[in-house]
Amino acid sequence: MLRIGELATYVGVTTRTVRFYHQQGLLDEPQRNTTGYRLYDGEAVLRLSRVVALASAGVPLARVHELLDASQE
Repeated sequence: MLRIGELATYVGVTTRTVRFYHQQGLLDEPQRNTTGYRLYDGEAVLRLSRVVALASAGVPLARVHELLDASQE
């Protein structure tokens, strides 16, 4: 499990970017531990990596959500 700063560093973005993606609904808000830290699992790392890759490729954020939740077909 990673905290928000660790997740951001691992993917190569800032914690502010992670929070922004939460606000946009592109990344689910994770559970918090007893001290209030957000804890992210491997699925969150993969999803954030995909969001960042699509956004970096110039895909509008409204479309990113569509592509992330689309079926394999």
